[in-house]
Amino acid sequence: MLNQLSLALLLLACAKSDPVDDNAVAPPGEVVGDMAGKGLAASANAMAAEAAQQAAVPAATGGLAWTYRVADRAALFGPAGSPAFSIQCQKPREGEPQLIFVRYLPPSAGGTATLSFTGNGQAASLPVSAVMNPGGIGGEWRAMVPPDDHARDVAEAFAGPGTVEVSVSGTPPLVVPSTAEPRQVLADCLSG
Repeated sequence: MLNQLSLALLLLACAKSDPVDDNAVAPPGEVVGDMAGKGLAASANAMAAEAAQQAAVPAATGGLAWTYRVADRAALFGPAGSPAFSIQCQKPREGEPQLIFVRYLPPSAGGTATLSFTGNGQAASLPVSAVMNPGGIGGEWRAMVPPDDHARDVAEAFAGPGTVEVSVSGTPPLVVPSTAEPRQVLADCLSG
């Protein structure tokens, strides 16, 4: 009788079981560490997860890098001699300093758009204007802002270890590393 009972238990153990849905055992996407985020903590956990992911994967630069020009307090990103993006702190002898952001991308037409910065768990945007070259061929997108809350929001996007997406409405984003050069320009203007 004991052998028959052992054989029955052995057969039950080898019996086919139903598959388990992957979603039934996978942790929810908003989990960081051991804790699921609730309410305001959910966005904090998402920002922490984004920062950890960006810090773990080095950014592909494709030969593009930041350079700093002391003479005009400017950080330029792109190949040497032909930047794709720049941040400059203009400090006049009188009046308030200005941060000048330039996306060297020819506008399709004159007008205004939004220059957006997304990275390190932060997002910021500034109004930007199309500046056409004389003759109407080529140009750039330019934003000039005082060191205010909008500029501080941009500085926060560059404050972490990850990359920052810089984009003008309707154009592909430029992904730049968050390094000492843009931070130096932003801090210089924001400190007064």
